[in-house]
Amino acid sequence: MATDMITVVEYAKGLANEDIRKAPIVMFAEYSDVLQRLPIQGLAGSVYVGYRQAVLPTLSFRGINETSTTGHGTLTPYQEATYIMDHDIDVDRAIVDRHGMSRRDYENKLGLTAAARLWVDSFFRGDQSSDPRVFNGLQVRAGRFSRTRHNSTASGGAALSLANLDQALNQTRKEGKSTVIIAPYDSIPLWIAAARTTTLTGFVMQTWDETGAPKMSYAGHDFLWGYPKDDHAPVLGFTEVASGGGAAVTASLYIATFGEGYLHGIQIQPLAYEDVGLLQDRITYRSHIKWDVGLVDDHKYCLTRLDSWTNAAIVA
Repeated sequence: MATDMITVVEYAKGLANEDIRKAPIVMFAEYSDVLQRLPIQGLAGSVYVGYRQAVLPTLSFRGINETSTTGHGTLTPYQEATYIMDHDIDVDRAIVDRHGMSRRDYENKLGLTAAARLWVDSFFRGDQSSDPRVFNGLQVRAGRFSRTRHNSTASGGAALSLANLDQALNQTRKEGKSTVIIAPYDSIPLWIAAARTTTLTGFVMQTWDETGAPKMSYAGHDFLWGYPKDDHAPVLGFTEVASGGGAAVTASLYIATFGEGYLHGIQIQPLAYEDVGLLQDRITYRSHIKWDVGLVDDHKYCLTRLDSWTNAAIVA
């Protein structure tokens, strides 16, 4: 059995201002635009049980005094589990003595940032065949139900074609603002350049949100980038081998529809943060974060991957 869906940000903002969990959980969630948008469904049991359409029943119109058609369709049941993220953030008391509690806050921020990156990395690249402790991410799930399309079948890939992006969008079951395009962070300049190109203007649009930050969309669908620029390599990069082989110089983007009946997270309990305080060794300050979380792709067509595109000017 499952309970209502809510994003991590919405959950954190619902906590009382004096709740010490609020600021760390908001910090965790706001690190990634994916975490900000993906709804998470609570579970009342240990696993999520879902059903996908397999075969529809056969119906027909009938004439007067004729019998009605009978029969039923076929559903394919499936299960998804949750996976445990647990981490202690330890800070030496001597560091706090020398620099104050603000230094511990900074160390906590580093731990929360690393945890958010782990979750986002798993959201895209999690693979139970290589690590059974993590949930399967989008790359693995896109290998099911013919969800992967190729921007190019040539060795080394090719510049992204908006016509191919249109085909990928057409293959995805869409639900208004719940459908997003998740693209490599390093591709942002390509989209900005496309917005300046007169032959493409009107399709790739750059606008600004209520805070004045730039916002990109295509065909009415917002872009997400995974997480912001920092010292680490982006989770999506031009580091993949194209479908036609060649050097590892291509990338993938994902089209996903978030929400009930589509792509969403599952959790046993909401993300938790605890300030354990100074341990009995009188040396270590400890904070603990934990999350028992997973991912579900309810609909066959809630997700599409478009691979094999290079870091070159976008074409029509």
